[in-house]
Amino acid sequence: AKGYAGREAAQLLRQAGVSSALLNLGGNIQTVGSRPDGDPWQIGVKDPSTGQPMMVLSIRDQAVVTSGGYERYFQQDGRTYWHIMDPATGRPAESGLRSVTIVGDDGLVCDGLSTALFVMGLEEGVRFWRENSGLEFDVIFITDAGEIFVTSGLKDSFTLADGETREVQVLE
Repeated sequence: AKGYAGREAAQLLRQAGVSSALLNLGGNIQTVGSRPDGDPWQIGVKDPSTGQPMMVLSIRDQAVVTSGGYERYFQQDGRTYWHIMDPATGRPAESGLRSVTIVGDDGLVCDGLSTALFVMGLEEGVRFWRENSGLEFDVIFITDAGEIFVTSGLKDSFTLADGETREVQVLE
């Protein structure tokens, strides 16, 4: 719903003549154009282990949508259960990923893909990205081990946050 709402709100703003806006729908960011000064929007991506910014994306007129199990969850008997369910098991997804961030032109598509690729896991998610280039999206995968994988379309659009030292692997 948030991806749809962001996409539709951005479209209404453009139709009303707005050329610069940032809509924050809680995990879903939708931008209209660039910042008023013409620079790209700077969107932070959190480290799912600490909740602190780990990288910054520079984007224009796109959506940035993150799905992960680190904000909506509960713990019982030493185990963490999050809200992203695996339809094959009916249980919280255990894909080896901590978060997936999708960047693309359509917030609705980004919203659906972030959850789907989270459930798929890294290997299957990368395969899906490679086989569906017509959807025009890029991905940041963060694994349970803290590894960061970024698809090639984002390699010139991100910087690591101050103090962040992890290696980022670019997927071609």
